[in-house]
Amino acid sequence: MDTRDHDAPLDADAHRQMVDSVRRFMARDYDYDARLQALRSEGGFSSVHWQTFADLGWLAIGLPETSGGLGGALDQAALAQELGRALVVEPWLSNCALAAPLLAALGSPRQCTLIGAMIGGGARLAVAAFEREGRYDAFDVQTRAVATGKGWILNGRKTLVLGGCGAANLLVLARVEGERRCTSGLSLFILPSDAIGVSLQSLPTYDGRQTADLALDDVHLHADALLGQAGMAWPALEAAIDRATVMVCAEAVGAMERCLSLTREYLQTRKQFGKAITDYQVVRHRLVDLLVAIEQSRAITEAAALHLAHDAKARRRAVSLAKAFVSNAGRRVGEDSVQLHGAIGMTEAYEVGQCYKRLASIANMFGDTDWHYARLAESA
Repeated sequence: MDTRDHDAPLDADAHRQMVDSVRRFMARDYDYDARLQALRSEGGFSSVHWQTFADLGWLAIGLPETSGGLGGALDQAALAQELGRALVVEPWLSNCALAAPLLAALGSPRQCTLIGAMIGGGARLAVAAFEREGRYDAFDVQTRAVATGKGWILNGRKTLVLGGCGAANLLVLARVEGERRCTSGLSLFILPSDAIGVSLQSLPTYDGRQTADLALDDVHLHADALLGQAGMAWPALEAAIDRATVMVCAEAVGAMERCLSLTREYLQTRKQFGKAITDYQVVRHRLVDLLVAIEQSRAITEAAALHLAHDAKARRRAVSLAKAFVSNAGRRVGEDSVQLHGAIGMTEAYEVGQCYKRLASIANMFGDTDWHYARLAESA
């Protein structure tokens, strides 16, 4: 099991070079048309772009050095922000911000070789944790794992498996003991997505991306499929979900920046009564309000990223504060940007509508505002 701290940040020059390289690539090779083409392809993303991300070293950012990674949480958040600005559809979040950190926390050295394969652009990973009845509570688990003489048998259903249909290996959360809404008695298992008894069904989201529903019917696994100690997976899973939550907040900051950029450009070219729309003070005030919301979101997200290395209580509080704020801010920035564009803002051919859809989707990922307010109250 890899217990080293993930946060060995890049130096300032390396951090800046990483951000610049992502921004240059996106401007040159990942325009809006390329994104739409990737969305419409089989799997909902471009495998060519994914391999390019690997070749450029982006899939390694924020992961442990022992698995071939480099950098820390702030570096990973900066990368997420750039990917969010370009509305990247490749499964970076599910692999690099959720599955790989979880595998690094619980996996044996042999199991963690999957992280190296993922960093190289090979076998993709996905975490199957959430169930329909549990909504945002990942510990609300009815999927069962029963020990046998040779290993385990899994039965149950999972939903909203990010990157599930394109993953070669799934990290599945199942209960080995205890009641369904209990944080103890939970275990994680690695299983191939093509194993007998595994059924994945594509589940599209309203921003055009793909998740999956997973059915497990008498899936037989060897004993070495277990990650870590039986019944003790929850602390590592909660930490991994919190990390992914911070990264999706950073992605939202990038998407909000893109919204503001598109809106400012549009308003500068549109005229009303012979004047550019941006000449009207009330419009400029609205643009300033959007900018303030973005900068506040950036600051609270960076603070949450720094708290990922803190104790669990401090981490939970910082992450929930960030997600509650960014969810509301993202919706507001998206809605105002579309409104300032008028009807064209909701057409598929125009990018700002897609930004809004992504921000609305992010607002409900890993817990909405009300869920995070409730978690804050519980940790007070």
